[in-house]
This record gives sequence, C-alpha cells and structure tokens, in this order.
Amino acid sequence: MRHSVSIRDEIGEEVEAIAEEEDLSISEFYVRAAEAHLKRIRRRRAIHELDRRAGAVDLHGDFDEALDDIREDDPERS
Repeated sequence: MRHSVSIRDEIGEEVEAIAEEEDLSISEFYVRAAEAHLKRIRRRRAIHELDRRAGAVDLHGDFDEALDDIREDDPERS
C-alpha cells in the first residue's frame, strides 16, 4: 500500500539521518514508526477497555468506604 504524507523539514531530515545510521530505508523507518505507534494505541485502548469492564464490577469491595474513613480521621488527607 502506498501513502503520501507531508512532513516538516526538520523531522524529515532527522528521519533520513537516523534511517541511514540504522541502515534502514526511509519506508522501513516509517513502517516501524507506524507499527510502534499503533502498538501504543492498541495497548492504551486495551487498558481503557479493561478499566471500563473493571468499573462495571466492584473489585475493590469496601475500599472506597475505608478510604473515606481514613480521610475523615486525618483531615490533611482530604
């Protein structure tokens, strides 16, 4: 698949330099960068989904109530 993108000169120049240092083509550099970014996005979304699902079930029992009691006992922790 081919895509055309516009990149600021300073970023493009740095990419070219690092790709050359790493013995990568420009295309391979961008593929690896896109893969790494997609991996971070997928991970963030998975964590968000786990958090969402965990919120549907009270996994912490009376934790919030106990925390409120601690805060009442120590006003500086509010």
